[in-house]
Amino acid sequence: MFEALFILTTIDTGTRVARFMIQDLVGTFIPAFRDTKSWTPNLIATAIAVSGWGYFLYQGVIDPLGGINTLWPLFGIANQMLAAIALCVGTGILIKSGKLKYAWITGVPLTWLVLVTSAAAWEKIFSEDKRIGFFAAANDMAAKLAAGALPPEKAAVAPQLIFNQHLDAWLTVFFVTVLWVIVLDMLRVSARSLSGRPVPPVSESPHIPSRLVEDYARD
Repeated sequence: MFEALFILTTIDTGTRVARFMIQDLVGTFIPAFRDTKSWTPNLIATAIAVSGWGYFLYQGVIDPLGGINTLWPLFGIANQMLAAIALCVGTGILIKSGKLKYAWITGVPLTWLVLVTSAAAWEKIFSEDKRIGFFAAANDMAAKLAAGALPPEKAAVAPQLIFNQHLDAWLTVFFVTVLWVIVLDMLRVSARSLSGRPVPPVSESPHIPSRLVEDYARD
C-alpha cells in the first residue's frame, strides 16, 4: 500500500505541477493558455504532461530487465531536483521580500540538495563503472553485442537496453542543466535585489493571519 500511495501521489503531484508549468510557458506566447479556468488549455496541458511520464513508464515496462532498473535512478534524481527547485524559489522569494535573515532556512537545505543531486548526476553520467554510469553500461553492452559475446536471448534485447541507458543519461544531463540554470538565475536576481537594482516584483499573496490563532489568543 505504501508503494502504491507513494507512486500515485508523486505522479499526481508531478502532473499538476507540470500542467501549471506548461500553461505558464505556453502562456508567454499565447496569453489565453494561462487561463486555468478554461477547459481547453487545461486538457491540452494535462495531456502533454501525462504523455511525458506515460512514455517513460512505457519504456520501463518494456525494459527487459524490468522498469525499476530504468526508472528508479532517474526518478531519484528528478525527485530531489524538484525539491531543490522548490527551495530555490523559496530562497529567492525571501530575499526579494526583504527577509534576508530568514533565507538560511531554505538556503542551507538548498545547498545540500544541489550538491548531492549534482554529484549523483555526475556519477550516473560520467562514471566508468558499468554498474553506476549510464553511458558506461550502454557502451559495455554495445561492445559485447558487436563482439558477439552475448547469448542470443540477451543479444535480442540489447538494443532496447542500450537505448534506455542513453535516454536516462541525456535526461539526467537535461535535469541538471535546468537545475543549475534556475539556481544561477536565483542568485543573479537575489544579488540585484540586495544591491537595490530593479528585479521582477514578488507576486505572492500577502500573509493573512489565521483567525484560529486570533481566537486562541483572545480566549
